[in-house]
This record gives sequence, structure tokens and C-alpha cells, in this order.
Amino acid sequence: MKKVLFIYYHFPPIMGDWRGLGFVKFLPEFGWQPVVISAAESVSYGKDYGVLQEVPDNIEVHRVGHQEQSQEWTYLRRKLRMNYVFPDEYRSWYSPALREARRILRKEKVDLIFSSCPPYTAFFVAMKLKREFHIPWVAEWRDPWSGSYFFNRYYDETLIKPLRNLQKFRVRRAERDILKAADRTIALGWQFRQQFCETHGIKEGEIAIITNGYDEADYNNLRPRPLYPDRLTIVFLGSFYPEYREIILRFLRVVDEIDRNAEVVFIGRGAAEIEGANTGNFTRILHLARQKALAFSLGSDFLLLVLPPAAKLVHTVKLFEYLRLGKPILASVPEDGEAAKIIREAKAGFILSHEPGEMREQLKAIFDEWTKGKFKDFHPDREYIAQFERRKLTQKLAELFDEVITPTMNKTGLSQ
Repeated sequence: MKKVLFIYYHFPPIMGDWRGLGFVKFLPEFGWQPVVISAAESVSYGKDYGVLQEVPDNIEVHRVGHQEQSQEWTYLRRKLRMNYVFPDEYRSWYSPALREARRILRKEKVDLIFSSCPPYTAFFVAMKLKREFHIPWVAEWRDPWSGSYFFNRYYDETLIKPLRNLQKFRVRRAERDILKAADRTIALGWQFRQQFCETHGIKEGEIAIITNGYDEADYNNLRPRPLYPDRLTIVFLGSFYPEYREIILRFLRVVDEIDRNAEVVFIGRGAAEIEGANTGNFTRILHLARQKALAFSLGSDFLLLVLPPAAKLVHTVKLFEYLRLGKPILASVPEDGEAAKIIREAKAGFILSHEPGEMREQLKAIFDEWTKGKFKDFHPDREYIAQFERRKLTQKLAELFDEVITPTMNKTGLSQ
């Protein structure tokens, strides 16, 4: 079996996303055995130990710790707008991860290096290894960098202008160097790929698209558990960035104006961030086992998705969980963004305006239809949604790996 060194900081129990876990679970089915380098359990990032049971016993995981900045020091640097770190706040992971990777590569025959970001520090580890050991490298971008709305806003808020300009210059140059050095690049979406191509003069065929997805096993034998059987119920599942808060509060106010009997339920880490809303129509459930959270979501009438107007390149893992649940999605997202495109093509819900008056009219019409029972037989396009099943996405990844280590094969087959 071919072997891939899998550099993935946010691997269970480290919370962030479960994309890496999904790939690791299914890659052996397609001829690839992963050896994982991830952050150690000692890092301050959130943990979910329940997910550890999904890591196959035959997967070798090397957990590498690092020295993190104190919260007090980070706060002070941000307050002074001097919080300059490159490539990101995980840079202290570079040296210990590199040492561990070198030890593995000197001991084992590895056919390919795979790194996924963020954090972008992982790319610098992989790039150094490629140059030292002459092993092919596939670089996966889960989030944009130079073109990221979130990162550029963060730099604007935490850096004085000279440092901000330096950071943005170094980010763009590093992004170009990574794209040039990697044997193959993966982006999660079409607009994301287009932004790379326009910024760096790359042909679309050089960047493969493998979207986020869902694990079918999470939904086997799943039964709905309604929280409020006699009320219109909307569930928001998981976490959200601080930039989303105002959009969510606006949504709550509009729902309260239309139907005070409707209930918006926040399940997971995001529930802790929604305190202080000046409405009475929401419920907070801070933490649930994953299967219970999905069951409550399946027992709802609608699922809520929000993204800021500038986040056109983003489609979250949450979206694909929602698609598989099959409940109508209420999406306050950019109308011309990645998330809206997928929801429309899947016939999976409604794109809501960010403007309160227009959102009010849209929701009023949707709630009126719900009152008339028009969503009891709601069915999104299951055939379209099935392409996002994680085993199928992992097969695409394995085929891309095979292409990289077999240069004579066609290298454009996975880019559409």
C-alpha cells in the first residue's frame, strides 16, 4: 500500500473540522495509508474526545506540541496593533512538527506529502520536507489566505499600517511560492480557485476542487427528535465567527417580529456566543453528543446558515451537514457566493437578503407556507447532494494522489 504523510494540525481530538478525519478513515480503501502529524492534546485549542473513537486503530498519529503565546501577551499586542506573526499564530509548531516529520521520513518509505491549511504553518513544514527529501507534495487550501475577508479584516484590526502592509505583502508572496512549489493544489470551491488563478496567473486545470462534505455513517438510523413539536423551529448547528454575530441577531429580531411563537435553537459552541440577544424566541444548548445534535436538527423545521456579505468564497462544513439532513435551509449568505450556488443547485432552501426589510418579507412568505403545511414533503436533490459524501470525496483525493506520483497520467481530470 502507498503511504502518505498527512500534515493536519486540527486532527481529533483537536476541534476545527473533521475533514481530515474523513479522509484518513477512507484513504486505505483506495490504496493509501496515512501517517498523521497533528497538534498535541496539550494545545489550548478546543477538544472533542468523543470523536477519537472514529480514528481507525491502524492509523499512526504523531501528536506534536508547541509553545503557544499567552493570552495576556496576545491581547496586549492586539490592543497595541502590533500583533505581527508570520505565517500565523501557530508558527511555533513549525520546528517540532518538522523534527517529527524528518524522523518519520528517515525511518519509513513515504510516497507523498499532504498538508492542509489553516494553519498556514503546515505548508511551510511540507515545503521544507519536499525540498529536503524530494517527495511529491499536495497542498490543500481549506480557506483562502491573501483573498480572505476574515484574515484581511483581522490584519486591519490588529496591525498598524506599516506592519499590515508588510503582512499582506509576505502573505501574497508566500502564497505564490506555495502554489509554485506544490506538485498539486486543492481548493474547496470554484470561486476560491478563480481567485487564485486571477491573483497568481494560474490555469484552472492546475488546481483541483474537492469540496467539504458529510459522512454518511453519521446519518444511518438517525431519527428526528423535535424540541418544540407544536412550534416552528429553526436550528443553528455548531459554531460561528464573531463577524457572524450581528447577522444572527438581525435574523432573531426579524423572526421575533414575524412570529413570536417561532423558536431558534442554537446547538454547540455557537450557543455560548448568542447571549444578550434582545428577543425571547431562542434556545441555547451548549454541548451535545454529535448524534443527539443531528437528531434535534433533523427534528426541526428549518436549518439556519449565515455568512457575511463579503464571504463569497466560503462554504462551511455546516452547509453539507445541512444538505444531508434534508431540511429546508434558511441561508443569509452572499447571493453570488459559493454557499448560495450550492444551495440553489441542490434545491435545498432559500437565500435570504442581509437587508432586514427584505429578509422580513422573505421570511414572512416562508413562514406562511410552513403554516399551510407546504414543507411536509420537502425534498432536496438527493442525487446532487450525494456527490459530497466523504467516501466519494476521498476517492477523488486518492485518484489525485495517484496522478501526482504517476506524472504520465492526465493531470486535469479532477479540476472540474
